[in-house]
Amino acid sequence: MNLEQDEIYDLIAKSFTGELTEEESVHLNSWKAAEKSNLAGYNDLMEIWKHSNRLVLPSQIDLPKSLETTRQKAGIRNRKIKWMRLARQIAAVLVLAVMFASLYNLQFKPGGHGKSEAVVFQEVRAAYGTQSHIELPDGTMVCLNSGSTLKFPTTFNNCKTRLVYLSGEGNFKVAKNSKQPFLVDINKLQIKVLGTTFNVDAYPGNASITVALVEGKVLLQQINNDKISDMMEMKPNQVAFFKQSENKLQWKNENDLTKYTAWIDGKIVFSDDPVHTVIQKLENWYNVDIVLSDKKLENYRFTGTFIDEPLEQVLSILNLTSQMQYEVIPAKKLGDNSYSKRKIILKSKPIIN
Repeated sequence: MNLEQDEIYDLIAKSFTGELTEEESVHLNSWKAAEKSNLAGYNDLMEIWKHSNRLVLPSQIDLPKSLETTRQKAGIRNRKIKWMRLARQIAAVLVLAVMFASLYNLQFKPGGHGKSEAVVFQEVRAAYGTQSHIELPDGTMVCLNSGSTLKFPTTFNNCKTRLVYLSGEGNFKVAKNSKQPFLVDINKLQIKVLGTTFNVDAYPGNASITVALVEGKVLLQQINNDKISDMMEMKPNQVAFFKQSENKLQWKNENDLTKYTAWIDGKIVFSDDPVHTVIQKLENWYNVDIVLSDKKLENYRFTGTFIDEPLEQVLSILNLTSQMQYEVIPAKKLGDNSYSKRKIILKSKPIIN
């Protein structure tokens, strides 16, 4: 069952207070079993909830205001919850969030971004097969692709830069602010902009990070042991490829960037792409593992556009338009009650004499 983010937050909150119905409990358990990250996230929230009872809250915390902030951010709107009974515990969770954010800033590569006060980060993740649209505190618009995560401050006030962290693929329309550069941190690569539109493909399993500049200007910088060095200043219609294992940057000019940005409209576009590129995009979009079992298929290239197609339809088209056939291995339930990914085996069609 696919649940909206607001529904998930509501079910999680009710599970902590023992107010889940039998049907809601089934839905929540199904969501936790669907992805390892779902179960891990739930367990993390549960630990915070348990420990929040042990905190002694500072007297200056505005409990009603903290409660309302939590309700708005978490999407919890169930009137049956006894808010005054929970106010102290929820406010304690907010305090823990501030503490965790402070530890994050102290321990995770602050070099090059300027020393600042503790910043509270929030994280947004796009479910597989979907896109999430986010407006950042400065007005910057971000679209996240399937399975991607963006971590950003709840406010950029009192920050020298507007620093965000991306894992996966995102399309950015950055609000201009010459006094506060916008930085996108992607492991070894950093993108520095003042105001522009660009696309970044940086899924963890990718060999290369791909940056496509639609308009404006961006500066690509390499991060190495907290040292930042300029690599390339990009111009519109340029696409850069940073090979992480070799710290090597290549680029080319493209007249049409559609294949890099079409995902925003729910499209997967291939244009004479090698089979490994096709596999990579399908794995990230549908959250599956795809294995190429026949080396003969490594030279295969594909051109085509898919619009909100289920995976089986995409595989059927590949089967019809090439010498490729496939086998689907269903997901299996694991010991922690999560499920493995489905596996797709691609192989050559048998030769018929």
